Amino acid sequence: MTTSINVSSAQEAHGLAIESGQLIQLHSLQVEEPSNVEAVGQEATPLGVKSLFVLSTLRFSSAWGERSSTFAFYLFLVIIFPSSLLPASIYGFCVTGSGIISSGTIGSLIDKNNRLVIVRFATLGQKISSGVTYALFLSLFLTPLGHADTLRGRSLGIFIGIIVAGAILKVSTVCLTISIERDWASTIGRGSSQRLAGLNAWLRRVDLVCDLISPLFVSGLIAGASYPFAAAFLAGMTVVSLFVELILSGLAYRRFPELQSKPSRQLPPTQADNKTNMRRILALLDPQDMIQDFTEFRKLPVFYTTLSIASIYLTVLSFDGTMLTFLKSSRNYSDPFLAGQRAACTAAGLTGTVLFPIVSKKLGLVRTGSWSIWCEFICLLPVVVALYAGASNTNTVAEVPAWNAALLFGGMAFSRIGLWMFDLAQLQILQESLESHPRRNRLTSFQYTLQNVFDMAKYALTMGLARPSEFKWAGMISVVAVFVGGTLYTFGYARIVRGHLAPHWHWLIKFKLS
Repeated sequence: MTTSINVSSAQEAHGLAIESGQLIQLHSLQVEEPSNVEAVGQEATPLGVKSLFVLSTLRFSSAWGERSSTFAFYLFLVIIFPSSLLPASIYGFCVTGSGIISSGTIGSLIDKNNRLVIVRFATLGQKISSGVTYALFLSLFLTPLGHADTLRGRSLGIFIGIIVAGAILKVSTVCLTISIERDWASTIGRGSSQRLAGLNAWLRRVDLVCDLISPLFVSGLIAGASYPFAAAFLAGMTVVSLFVELILSGLAYRRFPELQSKPSRQLPPTQADNKTNMRRILALLDPQDMIQDFTEFRKLPVFYTTLSIASIYLTVLSFDGTMLTFLKSSRNYSDPFLAGQRAACTAAGLTGTVLFPIVSKKLGLVRTGSWSIWCEFICLLPVVVALYAGASNTNTVAEVPAWNAALLFGGMAFSRIGLWMFDLAQLQILQESLESHPRRNRLTSFQYTLQNVFDMAKYALTMGLARPSEFKWAGMISVVAVFVGGTLYTFGYARIVRGHLAPHWHWLIKFKLS
């Protein structure tokens, strides 16, 4: 395998170029290929089937619980407070805010502590907080408080408890995601760009399968029994999955010996021993460290890819709480129908994860990212049309034309192909750019912080546009955010790395069968 490199002055200034899945470090007019690029003629070492199965099962169990609870919690809020988007928006805003505050601290903890201990503590936090939340919802369903449709008195106190438990669940989930999908995957895939791309795509498919099946499962529980039964049953599943994941995490940790090595990123013993536990925690929350992270990160070319993917989190055009509330209250779609449409979107996302390794191998990461994010933007345009034309957006139930539903759900489904291809491209660019960085997980968590900032802005937006009739304006802003993300990636990163913006139309030839 040969690599042809044209070093332009713009590329030298920004220090990185990634093409065809390879990372090339440019410094002082010197070109250096890091260890993650395979040697000429050397094949990537495949992952063991049993080891990959254990890791995938661990991720599946964790993601299943998180996706089920997210879908169920918002459905519960819609049933208890059917007349407004406000409770769901407040819940989402506060929970996302907890992720923003904690992301940097989580990254530092992962950098400096035993990987297995971190994953097990996060698993405990995720399962306990999820079980408590189900119990609080069950207390609303089994008492008249669940039919009041107001936030006052005891119902307000329970709602605050739901928010606090949801915040703990969010922090634990972020910790598990950074640990397994970022730190563990980067460590296991180190030394092979092809192996890393395959592992990233596989773990993303596991996530999307959970997105596909868990809402259908939750909807089946509700349709076949009731909301209280669903809450009680899911709480019981949470308890069982806690013990399963504690066992699986230990098995996965032992299956991959590279995970057991102590990271060189740890603090020297003399520096660590001079601090009490409380001082260490306060140091992790130091705003100056966050400012330092931002200052350091923004100097890297990959920062523009982080801004790009963060901006597309400012969207209500996904099956989260706000859009579920809009679709149920304004257009009277049933829970099974919405779960089916969400499954269709997830199936499209799975298609994107299957296409990504093929396309990135042919085109390279940079061009794959460019084409995928603009494909997402184009596919979302019919969705905006469906919000503005052909159906009522009032609080009354309206008959929705078939063409309107086709534009709405079809556009969302096809956009997921580009979304997840771009997500995987940006993830691998970030991983390869920070592979040898001494604080890679803290800087990676900074991307989570930015994503949560834009995600929280989405909930702030729907709190201001709380009536279902105003949802179309939030949808328009969401599409504009994707356009901004595409512009940031194209002009802030791809143009610098490639040196131009002209498309290579002859890339179509690369897809011919040989």
